Amino acid sequence: MKVTLFEPKGYCAGVTNAIKIAYEVKKEHRDVPVYILGMLVHNQIVIDELEKAGITTLYRHSISDEALLESLPDGSVIIFSAHGHKKNLDELALEKHFVVYDATCPRVKHNLLIIEQELKNKHQIIYVGHNNHPEALAALSLSENVFFYDIKGSFDYKRVKDKSPLVINQTTLNTKELKDIYIDIIVHKPKARIENEICATTRLRQEALIELEEDVDLIVVVGDKASSNTNRLLEIASSSHPEVKSLLVSSLEEIKKIDLPFKHAVISSGASTPLSEIDLIVSYLKSL
Repeated sequence: MKVTLFEPKGYCAGVTNAIKIAYEVKKEHRDVPVYILGMLVHNQIVIDELEKAGITTLYRHSISDEALLESLPDGSVIIFSAHGHKKNLDELALEKHFVVYDATCPRVKHNLLIIEQELKNKHQIIYVGHNNHPEALAALSLSENVFFYDIKGSFDYKRVKDKSPLVINQTTLNTKELKDIYIDIIVHKPKARIENEICATTRLRQEALIELEEDVDLIVVVGDKASSNTNRLLEIASSSHPEVKSLLVSSLEEIKKIDLPFKHAVISSGASTPLSEIDLIVSYLKSL
């Protein structure tokens, strides 16, 4: 099979930074448990490697972040994930005398700082994101004047009294869907100020799929199903090229189970996908 590998590929800068921080923290605290609140990055292969290094991920769908932190002994070593975290978790960590390291992506931090500055300037914020994503939860925790616009839902504009609210978004959204939402917001709030915070690596990966012109009969998105930016790539591939078969796979073992009677595959990858796993999948497909 012919294989075309799209750039960018593998880890983005934020993911690279978060993983580096995690291993450095464990090196500094060799003899005590090190915990990460939530998935450091949304890729199970990475999480498994961290576990092997003695770094424990605290992640349970049925238990709140607050309860997870409360369950730890005072003075524990904690890393906050790359996606950001709710403001009250800093206060809880302080109360329990945790040794805290923050692996939040610099782009996400920048996003949160913009929101905080707008709040200081007495503006309200419309935040566009995915429900219950940690990045969105972090933004919403800053103030009751941050109003959530679910990218998959609708929005009650009556809640926003500000004539020129700031509109800002989660960094890993579908650019095509976000454009439509911005149009809707401007219809309802003509003086709204749009701050498009889609990160560059997300945008470039999506644009590469949108602009695909090669004679391709298979698109393979490599990444974890828990990853927002990876799922957006699959959405973009499916909607932009409905005539082409699109797959999301997380590993070589997963793709080996799929019958692939195709001639030319394009490979795209999520921003938290290890390059080693991408290379294995590329080699496998070339051998077919």
